[in-house]
Amino acid sequence: MSAWCKFKIGRVSCATERRVEDVDVAKELLDLQSTGNWDVLSVAPDAVPASDGHWQFPRIGAGWEAAGSGYVVQCFETAESNSFILATAADMSAPEILVELGGLATEQWPRQLFVPYELALRAVRHFLQSGLQDPGLDWIALDGFPRKTVRRRGARKQQ
Repeated sequence: MSAWCKFKIGRVSCATERRVEDVDVAKELLDLQSTGNWDVLSVAPDAVPASDGHWQFPRIGAGWEAAGSGYVVQCFETAESNSFILATAADMSAPEILVELGGLATEQWPRQLFVPYELALRAVRHFLQSGLQDPGLDWIALDGFPRKTVRRRGARKQQ
């Protein structure tokens, strides 16, 4: 039995979560390009919540970032694991693309963290089959790339 039957998919723009087998993942991912930076495709276990939080893992999320003209794909394999972001290459350039982090801060990230549709789709499909990151792709730890904080929530914009 494949892992397909144990995950559910949600989107910020859609109030209900759906079973993976009821969703055209390729179409949903492509559709993110037309909804703006605020919408995210989220894949998580189809499990009953438990107090230890382990029911939330493994999980993967993908969002379209127009400023970077690509997807940001973030994966957590376990509750104890670091978060990893899919990249187009293992070597990172200087931070240059603005990213809004949920209204908490604005940062600049390396261009390699904004991946094309085909790479994002490959990562999500592999995850749905295995619950793991695709080892044939470049994954960068959340604390493993250069970044620059431009503005924090509550801080005044510089003029």
